[in-house]
Amino acid sequence: MISARSQARSKLSERRAELLKRISDNQRDLERALASLEKVDKAAVRRDAAIAKANEEFEKKKAAAELAAGRSLAQVAGRGETATSISELVDLDVAMVRRLVKLAEENNESTPPAQGSSEGGSEAKEPMPDVPVAASGS
Repeated sequence: MISARSQARSKLSERRAELLKRISDNQRDLERALASLEKVDKAAVRRDAAIAKANEEFEKKKAAAELAAGRSLAQVAGRGETATSISELVDLDVAMVRRLVKLAEENNESTPPAQGSSEGGSEAKEPMPDVPVAASGS
């Protein structure tokens, strides 16, 4: 016959073994969960770096395109078109036309003018500042 004390020890020993197994299983699964979440963090870092690089490339291309557009618009302005008339011809806001032409003018000192004639750079600078926005009505 098994004594009550032996039965109690046996049951406690089984419970302790179950508890240790549960703790061990929990630890293993929690470590896996944390490792998986670390992968998410690493992927987020790679994503953020890729986005930053794409934004940087976009900004460079945007700046180059706007400068090229500004130079072309400055050429048109140099031939006597007003900011208002240019904006109507290309369906751009007058402020955008002026901003792009100003950008081209500011960069004209460091780059040769796009216009074929000599003194072309100074011609593009004169018409735009005297063009009031109210000139669009006439």
